[in-house]
Amino acid sequence: MNGQASLTGTVFAAYALTESFSSKSNLSMEVRNALVHRVYQTGLTYLVPNLTPNPSGDPKLEIQRHLYSLYETGQITAAQYHHMKDREYEEIHGMRLRPRIGKLTEEDTGVIDAFVEAEPGEREARLRAQVEVDVGVGEFSDEEGITGRDGKVLMLHRMDRRAVEFRERLRTWFNHAPWESIRKKNMLIWLAWACLGISYEEASTHPRWSEFLDESLGLLEARTGSKFAEGYNQDIEVIRLTLDPVVANGRPLLLYALSAGVNWWLCQVVYPHQGMSLYRQGDVEYLVRIPQGWTPERGKSHPNALPVVYLHGLGFGLLQSHLLIKHLISSLPSHPILIPMFPHTAQAFFHERYLRPLTRLEFVEAMKKICIKWGFWEPAEANRKAKGGISLMSHSNGSVPHGWIIKDCPSLAKRSTFVDPVVFCLWEGDVCHSFCYRKPATALELLLYYFISTELGIAHYIFRHFDWGDNTLWFDEIPHGTDPTKTAFFLGGSDIIIDAARVRRYLEQHGVKNGLHWDSKAGHGDGLSGAARDRVVMFAGTGSTTDWEGWLARGRRTHMREVDEWDLEKERIWRSGDLREPLAEGEESDQTEVEDWDKEE
Repeated sequence: MNGQASLTGTVFAAYALTESFSSKSNLSMEVRNALVHRVYQTGLTYLVPNLTPNPSGDPKLEIQRHLYSLYETGQITAAQYHHMKDREYEEIHGMRLRPRIGKLTEEDTGVIDAFVEAEPGEREARLRAQVEVDVGVGEFSDEEGITGRDGKVLMLHRMDRRAVEFRERLRTWFNHAPWESIRKKNMLIWLAWACLGISYEEASTHPRWSEFLDESLGLLEARTGSKFAEGYNQDIEVIRLTLDPVVANGRPLLLYALSAGVNWWLCQVVYPHQGMSLYRQGDVEYLVRIPQGWTPERGKSHPNALPVVYLHGLGFGLLQSHLLIKHLISSLPSHPILIPMFPHTAQAFFHERYLRPLTRLEFVEAMKKICIKWGFWEPAEANRKAKGGISLMSHSNGSVPHGWIIKDCPSLAKRSTFVDPVVFCLWEGDVCHSFCYRKPATALELLLYYFISTELGIAHYIFRHFDWGDNTLWFDEIPHGTDPTKTAFFLGGSDIIIDAARVRRYLEQHGVKNGLHWDSKAGHGDGLSGAARDRVVMFAGTGSTTDWEGWLARGRRTHMREVDEWDLEKERIWRSGDLREPLAEGEESDQTEVEDWDKEE
């Protein structure tokens, strides 16, 4: 940790003296055990076969088409399809015997004759009986897990594509060291942190924890198709995020003062003129804009009055998000807009919660109270379902509290918009390595390293409070995850923090199609800048991205109802006194009618 000869340097020195390791995970042993098993099972299920169109005449394609026809007619399983398609690969790597070519010997002929049926149908009956008693299916295993039906651990073949990919991903936690160089104790050290959030030395003193680690190691060996050599390799760096030293660099106090000054000016001067005010619920500060004429009843029943909540990522807070907030206010005039503040990720050096990040329980409970207060949502009661809800839009680290809400209060999340989310595939280590351990190699990586990664408040949050198990969001935890009108994912192929291609594959494996928006040239954050921002904001407010390129250019009125009907609605609002003056031309709502909107009962 490097400081400077200034007030910030003094703060750094005090932090270095008082800083301590994070406490062990709040998740119970049972939850941790289930989490570890789930990680090991991820990616084991074979993909549903999909025949991609290619020019005819390719022999391999003809084979693939034949196998696909067998799969479609139910003659083979998905596992058998992939094994047969990969036959050459499996033969090369010793996963199955190569066919022999040559003349049959007398002994070979005798073996074949032994399979000749004495009576027609005898062999078929024998094979059926073998399958029914779970003998197997032949040269390869049709299992899609690492534990059999009898509970025994089944080790994948070392060259099984699923084992190879898992090993490659796991190497990230060892700073991409060669797999063969990782010893048993190196892996146990990592497992103690990954599974329990504590050091291996502490885990070794507790019999139950030691037994849990041994079981986890056995499953990991089965998943990777390899046994770890005994011993410890001291040349390997084991990444243990919340136990490793905090990597932070000092910066001039003037930088913090300028950032705080601009954020104060935006919060106290600019946004109030746009109808947005600052409020507080417990320790959660938030900005909210309630449109004139909006009512809780309308918000719960009309798709174009759904409250939109934006959860920002790491950076400079309002200063960094100003253009997006301005866009939300002007583009979604009929929607309430709510923006929670996260001082620990916004470089709010002078804030009381700068080094005390909001906890999961704190934030979710505060959000529920906020939404009840403003009439956005009514919790379920004995004889009534929850009513209302909000449209959640998050960027980068904002997907962490986004995931907390989805997991702890799913009825609150009516619609979800994920932009560059960090919560998927967290067990693979790409996010942690890219953000905290990678040595900058480009100008962009250097800017990320100095202004974001090594800022004291952000570094403290990541290194001492970022629990990957607590923050991971599994796809099946997302309400309506495959519904493209209720959930959307925006990813950039040039993202330098998350492995966007890997996240895309994970989402596609779980059935996401139209809800996945991919820009191969976009970097981290590009989805919320320029013209691309229109697409994200349009979905957050309307649940659609149809013709998003011309959404603002044409005027949002064309997305909703007939002009005459809207003019009558404006006149009604004007006469009722809900508005001080009619909306000016071009300021109409974005009210796209969303199909299949769930009407509240």
